[in-house]
Amino acid sequence: MTEEFISFAPRLYRELGDDQWIPPLSSDVRRFMDATVNPYFAEAEIEHFLALDSDGRTVGRISTTIDPAYVERFGKTGFFGWFECVDDPDVASALLRTAETWVAERGMERLAGPYSYCATQEFGLLVEDYDNRPAVFQPHNPPYYRQLLEDAGYGPDFRTNTFSWLGERDASLVEPLVRRGEELRDKLGLTVRDLDPERWDSEVDLVQELLAASFAENHDMVPISKPVLRFQLDELRELIDPRLTRFVEHEGRAVAFSMLAADGNELLKVAGGTVTDEFAARYEELKAGIRGTVVLMMGARPEYEGKGVGRVLVGEIAKVVLGRVGSYRDMHTTWVHEHNWQSRAYLAHTKTGPARTYAVYGKDLSL
Repeated sequence: MTEEFISFAPRLYRELGDDQWIPPLSSDVRRFMDATVNPYFAEAEIEHFLALDSDGRTVGRISTTIDPAYVERFGKTGFFGWFECVDDPDVASALLRTAETWVAERGMERLAGPYSYCATQEFGLLVEDYDNRPAVFQPHNPPYYRQLLEDAGYGPDFRTNTFSWLGERDASLVEPLVRRGEELRDKLGLTVRDLDPERWDSEVDLVQELLAASFAENHDMVPISKPVLRFQLDELRELIDPRLTRFVEHEGRAVAFSMLAADGNELLKVAGGTVTDEFAARYEELKAGIRGTVVLMMGARPEYEGKGVGRVLVGEIAKVVLGRVGSYRDMHTTWVHEHNWQSRAYLAHTKTGPARTYAVYGKDLSL
């Protein structure tokens, strides 16, 4: 079942002729779905389902998640994710009804998604800007998915956007941010350092500590646990250039951080979902030529928010667009929530608009 679940998506997008979708490595998806490997399976209840037509051919897939920590904090909501489906409302309805029944039998009163598997991993349905190539961790789907969900009784809970800055286009826009960040850094007596790869484990622990402090009051996320964060970052370590992670320190104590990764989609586009001998032979060359970066996460201790630390981080991140960090020149964000006013205020200074628009859909099961 796992192999069919994994292989359905590449087959679907190939049949759709959608070359904007970039297949992940099958081996990576397999590890992510493996309950003996992914520690999130020890924290949440997860299931996977396939939809088959009368000939036994797979025509859709979906996952379900119940995260007790999320339920305790935000109420009886289960998640659906990994949603892929042919353009058939009956198939989509069958998948979603199966997910609804599964979470309802376990006491949930609402189903929301797509979350694969939760809000600290990939989530959201692409609802606009289908022609922009996704960076890594930015989901892509056909336009008809939106109608499939709405026909099944789902409505948008909230929207998120991703943003992009391209070195050849936007350097003049971000240069003032870099300058202002450096001025504030000096004025506030802050220091900034790279991630130390020789202390990887302790650096990951520090990231988890800062994330937990930063997102303690977040309205849609529970803090990511240390085992889950370690698993996710260990999986990404090949893409985490130490120069792209910046810790802001005050009097020797880390008070904020930003973590960017090289845009692995530039590699995955070449790989086509599998690591061939030819790809393996060219890997280092291809990796060295990556231009794009993706903002994975950033945060600050609550007592330092609103005191200029955020502007210092934004200035550090913007240096990528100016070509000050290796060969990288382009920068993409992951999801910026429509109610994340602080991040959107920073983005307003760059005079750039959203690159891709996503929505999370939900449905009350008691109706």
